[in-house]
Amino acid sequence: MRNTGIIPEIANNMAPRKVALTKLESHAIVHPVDTNALDIAFGGYLMSLMDEAACVVAFKHAGRKVNTVSIDGVRFWKPSLVGTILNIHACLNRVFKTSMEIGLKITETDAHTNEEIPVARAYFTFVAIDDNGKPVQAPPVEPESDEEKRRFEQALIRRDTRIELAQKLNP
Repeated sequence: MRNTGIIPEIANNMAPRKVALTKLESHAIVHPVDTNALDIAFGGYLMSLMDEAACVVAFKHAGRKVNTVSIDGVRFWKPSLVGTILNIHACLNRVFKTSMEIGLKITETDAHTNEEIPVARAYFTFVAIDDNGKPVQAPPVEPESDEEKRRFEQALIRRDTRIELAQKLNP
């Protein structure tokens, strides 16, 4: 599936979609070119992995071109060394007419315990766009589980906070 335009059967259907259908998990390995002089992954490399995963989630949900608008709540918890296999988890949290918030988490798996250890997290906002780059409506998302409902509600808090901050900084 290429993000080259529109998938009519998705883009033209504004029925609410289940959050579970937007979940994505992918993997990457930290190569020497992705690291600093200490062999630790660049934050920018991790951000790039999250941006790509968020783009896939937003495109598959909207069925049309999407573009990154903002990134919030970026947090790096643990350095990842060369050779580390990363797990990238992404899920749509909420749709606000044309924009969509996608929550992302990167983990690595402990080789001894098989436990997933948090590496980084962020919230990406994407907007669905038409062929002229203008925002267009995206289908709503329908949370079901308690966790999905929590993320849905927190997405509104983050959005309201972004808007309030922008108004204070640009009166």
